[in-house]
Amino acid sequence: MENAVDALKIAFAVLVFVIAFTVIMTMFTQARETADLVLQRSDITEYMDYIEVNQIVGGTANEGTDRIVGLETIIPTLYKYYKENYTVIFLHSNGKPLTLYTSQRDPVNWSGYGQEGGYTNRYYNDPYETEICAFDVNEETSRREPWVGSNEKFKENLDHFLEGGVYEYSTSNVPGGIIRYDYGQGFIKEYEGYQFRESLGEYTYNETPESQLEQGQDDVRLPSVQEKTKRVIIYTLLD
Repeated sequence: MENAVDALKIAFAVLVFVIAFTVIMTMFTQARETADLVLQRSDITEYMDYIEVNQIVGGTANEGTDRIVGLETIIPTLYKYYKENYTVIFLHSNGKPLTLYTSQRDPVNWSGYGQEGGYTNRYYNDPYETEICAFDVNEETSRREPWVGSNEKFKENLDHFLEGGVYEYSTSNVPGGIIRYDYGQGFIKEYEGYQFRESLGEYTYNETPESQLEQGQDDVRLPSVQEKTKRVIIYTLLD
């Protein structure tokens, strides 16, 4: 008889434990869902409409989504561009490109150099200008920048761009085996206290993956076959 009572007590204790565990797990799940919802609603880009920007430089942006921002907004945006694959462009107040750095990759090494449909610098009058005003994974890959292919290298490059100094990349693809990017005093120090107008848009482009380059012919592209839409964030420096 005593054994039966003990068994009932144990069964009841297990039942209580299961119920309590279920309640706790349900509470944690609801808390996580609530936190995710709050985080999503705190992201202003969740409610922004993106428009087609046919000409990024000198083009029009959606005035309804513009806002004035500082470095506290720009820096987190930059650190996400290579993970979320969007373009970040910087312009002067007159709409002309705001040069961020100079690429150390010779244009003759750019993908499709001299070929129809090959990569060119579309933000400047000279299609083979090495001054750069934008952060874009596809463009950096086409220029064969040394930091592409690794999130860690993307971050290292951004760290130096923002904080300043000379960043060196070891590579066997250039004479001397080293590529140096001199970011001077750094973006943060140079534009500390400045404000920018943030505009959002999107553009459509054709892309031929690197895997479709013709065999045996370096940097000769096949006709573009993939049309994609890409989000773009434009920061215009305010005087």
